[in-house]
Parts: sequence; structure tokens; C-alpha cells
Amino acid sequence: MDSIIMILYALFESIWRRWFGGGFDKLGDNRFFQHMMGFIATGLALWFGEYHWIQVVLSALVLQGLFWARSHGCCFDFGHGTPDEDRYNQLWYWKYIRQIIPQNMWYGFAADFCLMFVRYSLPAIVLAIILMSPSCLLLGVCLVFVYTLCWIGYDFGLTKRPTELAEYGAGLTTGMLLCG
Repeated sequence: MDSIIMILYALFESIWRRWFGGGFDKLGDNRFFQHMMGFIATGLALWFGEYHWIQVVLSALVLQGLFWARSHGCCFDFGHGTPDEDRYNQLWYWKYIRQIIPQNMWYGFAADFCLMFVRYSLPAIVLAIILMSPSCLLLGVCLVFVYTLCWIGYDFGLTKRPTELAEYGAGLTTGMLLCG
């Protein structure tokens, strides 16, 4: 893909992800409108990448409907918040993570790391298949590390807003890998 399109899309995706995460109140928080903006931007970026229109539509749908629309609210803080067991129990893969993580670590860093990895990796596999792009397989790994680094920065006093920083980083990373 043309590098200018990739850079523009990655920058858009970064700002869009922060907006989707609750930033930019003046733009509103209408989820349908936010998803439509993301769908159109993703579709245009992939279209200019010379993908077939079916790949473009399916990828934009998967990105908006599976990748971004699925909640990560219980685990994105990597053990820094108060655990909400009901939210954890809503994740179908939580029962499998509990089998590999010791019980005293269920609501801490290790479990949240695994949950975020699974949460972003599964739809990334679908994107990789649709686009026939191995770089999409890196999305799950990269995004979990973006969030991890932001929370490490918080622990060391380097940032006071790890969530906001992670949202910008997650959008930028997704834009670059999706169009890379």
C-alpha cells in the first residue's frame, strides 16, 4: 500500500480509537456514527491498497464489528482497577484463562494480559485470512504490549493517563499493521 495512505490511515485510526474510547466529548459518543466513520475510513484505506471490494467490505466489517466493538473493559487496566467479576464472566474465553492462571492471579496482570491477547488476536486472525496478510496476525501481540507499556509507564510515573495513551497507540498500531 502506498505509504502516504498508510500513514494517513494510521493517524486517523489513532484519533478514531481515542474518540471511540471516550475522548473528544464534543464530537459525541454515538456508537453507530463512530463505527460508520471507522468503516468508511478502513474501507477507503484498503480500497486504495488495491484489495478486492469483497475483502475491503469484509475487513471493515470485522474490524468494526469484532475487533473494536467487543468489550475489553474488565481487563484493559492490567490489574490496576477493582475487579468486576460479572464483566469477566461475560467473556466466553475467561473460563479457559482461569484454567491456566492460578486463582490468586485471576484479577491481576497475568490474567488481564492473557485476556487482552485472546480478545485482540482472535479477530486479527480473521482479518489476516480475509486480507491474506500475515502482518494482521501481529495485532493481538502488539496491542497487548501497547497497553502493557502504557500501564508500566503509569507505574513508573511517566504518564498519568495510561488509558488515553494506550488508545492512541492501539489505533496507530492497528492502522499501520492493517495497511502495512
